[in-house]
Amino acid sequence: MVGLRALTVVVIALAFGCGTAALLAGAPAPFGAVAEAHPEPGDVDGDTVGDEVDNCPTVPNGSQLNSDGDTQGDACDPDDDNDAVADNADNCRLVANPDQADIVMPGGRGDACPAADSDGDGRYDDDDNCLAEGNPDQHDIDGDDKGDACDRDDDGDRYDDGFDNCPVIYNPDQGDLDGDRLGSACDAEESIAGSAPGVAPGPAAGAPGAGTTAAADRSPPRVTVTVGRRQRLADAGPALVVTTSCSEACNLQAVVGANARSARKARLGPASVTLARGSWSLAAAGRTYVFARWTSAARRLRSGRRLTAALRVTAADGSGNRRTVTRRLEMRR
Repeated sequence: MVGLRALTVVVIALAFGCGTAALLAGAPAPFGAVAEAHPEPGDVDGDTVGDEVDNCPTVPNGSQLNSDGDTQGDACDPDDDNDAVADNADNCRLVANPDQADIVMPGGRGDACPAADSDGDGRYDDDDNCLAEGNPDQHDIDGDDKGDACDRDDDGDRYDDGFDNCPVIYNPDQGDLDGDRLGSACDAEESIAGSAPGVAPGPAAGAPGAGTTAAADRSPPRVTVTVGRRQRLADAGPALVVTTSCSEACNLQAVVGANARSARKARLGPASVTLARGSWSLAAAGRTYVFARWTSAARRLRSGRRLTAALRVTAADGSGNRRTVTRRLEMRR
């Protein structure tokens, strides 16, 4: 594999049994639409290790790390060092120390495994999936035990993120039916089941907004947004990947824009501009991705110029309650 890391992205909401759908569109996907990372048969947990040889067949663990050499990988082994002390109570999870001696740093790490945190992210090295990159969340989309912060191939499809047309969706065929450099696996403009292009589907039966009881809901959803503050368009591919969570089923809209002052400074024209937009939805509380496709205005940003922009993610539940979260971005070619 060759290429540069494009984006740091975090965990994805999975729902096996729903088809791999698109995460980018001008109109929201229907309630009930979620992303499926690994649809290939014979690999229930989607870590690219076949079920018949997977030492944790229902828990993603692409590296098959097995510290104590038993039949269970660390990802599903309640006692990784086989010292008869359960991991959740073991002060040295990967070093056998049945006596749990803790004299040097009382109340902290066991004496058998002195504390070391090379990247200063609050995760000790023997429990850190990126030793040189701060990543306290330890997000690892493809379950290869290499965190997304230091993984050049976040989705494990053997295409480096900078060259992958769906960097966080497993698509080893790199199919792209409409030739727009956004893969079919994550391009809703290419195909949304049961909807004509540009037409927003209504809520699914039973989802918020489909009945009458949801009308009494007046509370907007709680929303979190994770995205890199600095974006280099040369590495970002055809879309900005925004990790978003919602406290309930909701439609998500992401828009990146620059005000008139920033646009003029970057020589993109005298007025405010929209630089990217996209949408997706969650069937229930959870996390997902919104792919915000770069517009022609973003592509006009010339090499060497920087642009201050704002990402606005709006979540709307089935009763029409909305919440908007804003993040500042620094963009350059």
